[in-house]
Amino acid sequence: MLAFTVNDTKSFMNLLLKGDTFDHFHFRQGEVHTFASFIMEGRRDPDFYSTEELEQGLSRYVLWAEMRPFVFQSIKGSKLPKSIKLVFSLPEEKLEHLPNTSAAFLNILFKNNTILCTTALSQTSFSLDKSSEKRWEEYVLKFFRKNNIGIQTE
Repeated sequence: MLAFTVNDTKSFMNLLLKGDTFDHFHFRQGEVHTFASFIMEGRRDPDFYSTEELEQGLSRYVLWAEMRPFVFQSIKGSKLPKSIKLVFSLPEEKLEHLPNTSAAFLNILFKNNTILCTTALSQTSFSLDKSSEKRWEEYVLKFFRKNNIGIQTE
C-alpha cells in the first residue's frame, strides 16, 4: 500500500471534478458529506438499461466520467464539504499487466482541506509476491507525475 498527500488541494480538485484526468477509472463508491451525507455506489444497475445497451458490453462499474457531474453537483456551493471519499479502480481490461490481481484501487479522501490518497490491490489468490502491488504503485505515481500533480509520500 502506498499513501501520499496532494500538495495543491485546489488544483487537484479542479482536475478531479472539472477535468477529464481521472475519467478512465471505474468509480466503485463514494461519500460526500456536506449539509447531508451522500453515499454513492458505482455498480452499474443492468435493469436501468435497454437490451440494446446491454449488448454493447457495458462495464460492471460506471466510469468516473459518468459519475463526476453528480459528485460535482453535490458539493457545488460557497462552503467546502466536510469530507469526500472516493474509491476508484483500474478497468478490468487493464489488469493484465498485474498478475494475480482481481482489482487495483486508488482511494481519495478529502478532509480538513487535505487530500490523502492510498493504493490497494485485491489478489485473485493468496501470494507473498508483491510485484503486482509494486507495479500498481509505480503506475499511480507515474500517473500523478504525468498530470503534474505534486504529492508528498507518507
